Amino acid sequence: MAESARSTRTQVLVVGAGPVGLIAALRLRDQGVAVRIIERQPSHSIHTFPVVLHPATLRILSSLGLTAALFWRGRPVSRLAIYTDGERRAVLDLPTVAGISPGALTLPQDILRKTLVNALTARGVAIEWGTELALLTQDDARVRCRLRAAEPSAAPPVADELLEADFVIGADGYESAVRSALGIELVDHGALQSYVFFDAVTQRAGSEAQLVLLEDSANAAYPVQGNLARFSFQLATALHRTPDLSALKELMAARLPFYGEQVQGVEWSGVAEFRRALVERFGVGRVWLAGEAAHLTGPLGTQSINVGIDEASELALRMGDCLRHPTRDHFGQDYENKRRQQWRQLLGLDAPSALGPRSVGWALEHLNRLLPSLPASGSDLDDLLDQLRLTPSSHPRSSARS
Repeated sequence: MAESARSTRTQVLVVGAGPVGLIAALRLRDQGVAVRIIERQPSHSIHTFPVVLHPATLRILSSLGLTAALFWRGRPVSRLAIYTDGERRAVLDLPTVAGISPGALTLPQDILRKTLVNALTARGVAIEWGTELALLTQDDARVRCRLRAAEPSAAPPVADELLEADFVIGADGYESAVRSALGIELVDHGALQSYVFFDAVTQRAGSEAQLVLLEDSANAAYPVQGNLARFSFQLATALHRTPDLSALKELMAARLPFYGEQVQGVEWSGVAEFRRALVERFGVGRVWLAGEAAHLTGPLGTQSINVGIDEASELALRMGDCLRHPTRDHFGQDYENKRRQQWRQLLGLDAPSALGPRSVGWALEHLNRLLPSLPASGSDLDDLLDQLRLTPSSHPRSSARS
């Protein structure tokens, strides 16, 4: 029979140990905040997608002293060429990170995760793997959580834990226990989108990525370190064959004929479906959501993880400020308004407010697919759109610049 639940306290509980949750915990700890971070999954290595880190994300990582640890396995991407209707329409210069990077950075996601885990360990914070949130309630002064082991085992049952916290950050992904506990719905916007991915060997060098917008698909090729490239193709129908080298060559011939270099082998391939969705609310009271607990989008611009990292950093800074100055007004409504405005535009739910005679016809035609496919957010996204002579409505500033 399990022991009775023990009672504990911390200032902030972070639920979810993906990159978004790890950034939140690091930012909190660097402010001297007592933080705990739990993760339902056990600690183990799995194949993860290469991720494109936006310039804004690199600024956040730099402010945490972590960029040097990442560049040895990453490849900077300084330009993005855009093709539509078989033509090279534009080459965008990705925003730079002064003294750090000439643009974005492609990196295996497990390298990012290990770097963040190591940084937390160095700060004295251990991730509590295999631990899940079973119950959450709150009042004006505190949040009460019940934590328990996520997987039953043959060992004697471990007692549940009753944890009291000042704030909770839910960074626990699509099947978010925090979102469920708050009773917040994740609302779909549009149909599922299917993509096939290939990590392929290529001798093509350089720091240019390619984005190809066709009538019924968005496709991309990004350089990755080690003579690899990540190819992503949107599928109008299911892929009725193995995603092997032959399939890649056929897709490249049809959609990326300008690539100019034969691929020599496929190291990994896979097919995945992506939803476009947004929460009804980003949080309630002392409990707030970040990353894919709050929003989902397509894979080409990697905006969900990158904007999620910015959300986590901002939430941690705002919570730290509240803990230091408890008489200040709560930040919730301001944060809600900023993030909702940002995501409604990224998902194409609100039209940009200032499209005029400078705007390029092809860019306007493809705007709803262009916005989620660009590797930038906030003011950096404005920079890219300005290069296309598109001027969108304002975005929230990155927390790293606040």
